[in-house]
Amino acid sequence: MKNFFDFIQQLGASSADIIWFPLLIWTCVATLVFFFLRTNKSINPLYQYHIRVATLFALPMGLISAVLLQAFSNLYSSSNLATSVFVVENPLPVIYAASGSSNEAEFSIPWMEANFLVGMVTALFLIIAAFMIVRLIYSYVQLKKLHSDLTTEPLTNTKFSNGIKDGSVSVAFHDHPLVPFTFGWKNPIIVLPERIKNDSTKLDMAIQHELVHIRRGDYLLQLALSVIQSLFWFHPLVKLGSNEIEIYREISCDQEVLNTSDIHPKKYANMLLELVPLNKGYGSFAVNMAVKQSTLKQRIETMKHHKMHKTSYKRSLFLLLSITLMVIAPIACSDLRGPETLSDEEILNEKMTLTEFVMEINGKEVMNANEPGVSVSTQGLGAIAIHPENYGLFEFSIRPFDGAIQAGSISSNSIQFKINQLDVRITSSDQILKNSKNAVLWIKHKPNIKYTSGFISYPDANEPPPPPPTQFPTDSYEELFVVVENMPELVGGQAGIQSKVEYPAAAKRAGIEGRVTVQFIVDKNGDVKNPKVIRGIGGGCDEEALRVVSQAKFKPGVQRGQNVEVQMSLPILFKLSNSDFQQSDNYETPPPPPIKVETLESSNGKVKVKLSNNFGPLVGASVNIEGSDKGAATDQEGIATITGLDKGTYKFVFSYVGHGQPVKEITVN
Repeated sequence: MKNFFDFIQQLGASSADIIWFPLLIWTCVATLVFFFLRTNKSINPLYQYHIRVATLFALPMGLISAVLLQAFSNLYSSSNLATSVFVVENPLPVIYAASGSSNEAEFSIPWMEANFLVGMVTALFLIIAAFMIVRLIYSYVQLKKLHSDLTTEPLTNTKFSNGIKDGSVSVAFHDHPLVPFTFGWKNPIIVLPERIKNDSTKLDMAIQHELVHIRRGDYLLQLALSVIQSLFWFHPLVKLGSNEIEIYREISCDQEVLNTSDIHPKKYANMLLELVPLNKGYGSFAVNMAVKQSTLKQRIETMKHHKMHKTSYKRSLFLLLSITLMVIAPIACSDLRGPETLSDEEILNEKMTLTEFVMEINGKEVMNANEPGVSVSTQGLGAIAIHPENYGLFEFSIRPFDGAIQAGSISSNSIQFKINQLDVRITSSDQILKNSKNAVLWIKHKPNIKYTSGFISYPDANEPPPPPPTQFPTDSYEELFVVVENMPELVGGQAGIQSKVEYPAAAKRAGIEGRVTVQFIVDKNGDVKNPKVIRGIGGGCDEEALRVVSQAKFKPGVQRGQNVEVQMSLPILFKLSNSDFQQSDNYETPPPPPIKVETLESSNGKVKVKLSNNFGPLVGASVNIEGSDKGAATDQEGIATITGLDKGTYKFVFSYVGHGQPVKEITVN
């Protein structure tokens, strides 16, 4: 389900650029064209027809041209070739990727996000467009079926052969009350109503009318317009343009028939009046005389008052091509862009730092780290994670990373982004980026993460370290440790807590035995807080393990001479008598990752060390001298400095949340 919603969001972000923005540009241009044509009715009907056709053709061709130009621009991006003339900033966030391993519990359906709503609308329109195409295909199949049922004969009358190859056009009569129409391109067929078969005058007029359509290739134009109507079924200008194209196609055809023959206009108009009650029939693909009560008056008025003169068909086709290109140009040369992103090289050389910052969500202050010395920093490829209480975990970076969307930006000393209906603003006391003032930001929000308020940075946005965010060093918040200088000690030991276990009767009857692991926090007083089973066996054993662990008492953990809260876990064994199940004597959790220690300086009463792990420098790690109260914390580069030392050898203890606790002797010269 999460993958589906991620797809909808990506569809919304991408369709805004490749569908909706070009469609908006076309709408503006088409509105001007249609308005001009409607207010200048003296323009020749053939030009009216072809200009409207060109305007509708420009819509799909413009979309295709925009995609091809963008691909060409990306291919030759190093040449600084600009293909976009009209550039508008994209108001929607851009999705990068959704991580397949994301926890479903951390996902919430983004009903009110712009990308999601646009994606849903786009998906709905595409589904209906697919249905319209299927309906169009069905109409074509019905037309072919009609063709197979008709009795055709070649049109060989020499008076109709002007511009028509002998034998290429067939004529058929239908006993249903249908308006005369033509379908087919290579070997077109003129279908006429049976009622005019024996009236040579009407037959002559109807055939000449349809032959004009055949000579001009109107069938192919109608075929293309039918596809455009189906794809862009929702656009009112497409519908309006198609209706007016039909009107002026027939008016221009009427005009040519009357100009190139000795047919009397009054007789021609009488035939049109006679055809009004007839069924239009297969209008989607067929090119018919399109007799409508609403347009008949306009056609007759044109015959009476419009100046009849020879129209250069080649000139009209040239106009069609020119107008098409003119409408395509603003579509293809427009671009909907988000804020300019940093290049790969700029990201590598960039550094992001929040110094003495304040975080607000929906106008409410949710974290205040505006105290001297408080900061969190990462290099360009890394990310910063902040966890304000009750709002989940926010991870952000100036580079794309798994599961993130482009939903915000950095401007000088502030960060702003919107995600999951949360409007977030972070204000730093100093400029956030080292080399740039502005950059786009990629955000990932895990709303269901529950940690103590805090923040952390890590060097690779795609590979965050396993521990939860650490706490900034102020008295305003309680810091939660995993490893400390002096770990909590269980009063009475493992044997003492094991002796308090009462084997559940249900588990005995079912023969259930094994080990239940309980995770909890040892507070500053040595009491157990928030115990929960992270590995259970059922049968009531899980509840019994929680009971005995909740009553346990510890000697508190100590860090830098102060009692602190420490997260721990304990196994509780349930073993039936005469069972082969064996209890391991090793109750230790898996070994934590090591801390790498590098001595940078040890002279003149000063020791400088650098602490790191496999991901990079450790920020905020603790460095203490065993048996003394001297110590320091590492800075943004993972470096700690202790001064005022006498010459001699000292035993240094290094600790960082979730890591091992190495000890190293350093001699000060």
